[in-house]
Amino acid sequence: MVRNVDDLDFCLASHPQSILEGLRSLCCNPKLVDVTLAAGGRDFPCHRAVLALCSVYFHSMFSGDFVESIAARVELHGVDPDIMASLLDFCYTGKLTINQGNVEGLIRTSSQLQFQAVRTVCSRYLQHQIDATNCLGILAFGEVHGCPEVVAKAWAFLLENFEAVQRWEEFPLLEKERLVACLSNERLQTRTECTRVEAALAWVRHHQESRLPHLPELLGLTRLALLPPDYLTNTLMKDGLVLASPSCVEAVEMVCREKMDVKPGDVVQSGSPSPQPNLQEVLFVMGGRSLDDSDDEDDEDDEERDPRLLPGNCGFYNPKTQQWYELPVFPNHNKYGYSVVSLNNDVYVTGGSRGSQSNTWSTTETWKYITREGRWVTVAPMLRPRTNHTSAALSGEIYVIGGKREIRPIGTRPIIYL
Repeated sequence: MVRNVDDLDFCLASHPQSILEGLRSLCCNPKLVDVTLAAGGRDFPCHRAVLALCSVYFHSMFSGDFVESIAARVELHGVDPDIMASLLDFCYTGKLTINQGNVEGLIRTSSQLQFQAVRTVCSRYLQHQIDATNCLGILAFGEVHGCPEVVAKAWAFLLENFEAVQRWEEFPLLEKERLVACLSNERLQTRTECTRVEAALAWVRHHQESRLPHLPELLGLTRLALLPPDYLTNTLMKDGLVLASPSCVEAVEMVCREKMDVKPGDVVQSGSPSPQPNLQEVLFVMGGRSLDDSDDEDDEDDEERDPRLLPGNCGFYNPKTQQWYELPVFPNHNKYGYSVVSLNNDVYVTGGSRGSQSNTWSTTETWKYITREGRWVTVAPMLRPRTNHTSAALSGEIYVIGGKREIRPIGTRPIIYL
């Protein structure tokens, strides 16, 4: 006699992992595999279904009308066997060790065989490795292998850290077109105009015979009129490379004559080059309350006020000029408990709660102040609401930690904002 019982839904949590491990162990038995990959003189017995699930390349190969779809052995040309072994381990285990020795090989092969997950994580790893010693090499690698995120990160690093990059051995190997693009970019950050000139001279000096004809163009991308007179006369006019180029000598002499003709109080002609953007470190301040603010936290009229009509709620202090300056009003002004962080010379405001007793929930909002454009925009929200949390920028990413959603703390597990 069978007694009626409620249904039992059973789920063995270890089942997916055990199946993968079991399939991996079956690769050692020739009777239980259905294809063998050959790369660099090594054979890799495996399963078509597993490969097809992990790679668009193999999915198309085995499901299409290709010879390989029924072949017992498939030859992979131009594939490193060690990299292939790592990719197969990833297929069966979901685990992959990435280091400086194999990341470029993994990106090349994962791009060729269309292992998209591997390519994505390797691209992210490569972005974290960018520094002054390898920035240009990673930039070139990203362009060759179609990694736009890597290219963008390396290019931004180059513009922001040009003075450090140009001291390393990769810089003289830079292509002329890349150097021109860099020197002509208005976002290139250097403390003095002399840095641009010295970089151009160092690049030409590395292969003087072939590169000297390019020196007039490179010097034309610098602002010679902004160079100190003593540097023009005592350094440039005595430099062997400049003296070897009649065009450069003429350009420097003309700037020297113009500087000698300018008298105190003279107005600079509109055709003169404008100085590079004045990049200075400042102290950014926003939010808070003044003595004139109402003590009524439930002031509905204040909630509905147009932020454009409010007094300035953010600004910055310049230590060099010792002056305060107002910035465009933060649009979502009626908040408290948010966190402010700076990344790539822009300001990010995350989370916070509404500023009234009737509207106190935390938010996931993320605002960005674009310093070059002088405006606030919303960007991707956080994964969960946070108030009274902490944020920090590291290696091109924003880390958000802790805080509260309502009354209870959320926890200290960090969330990365890319």
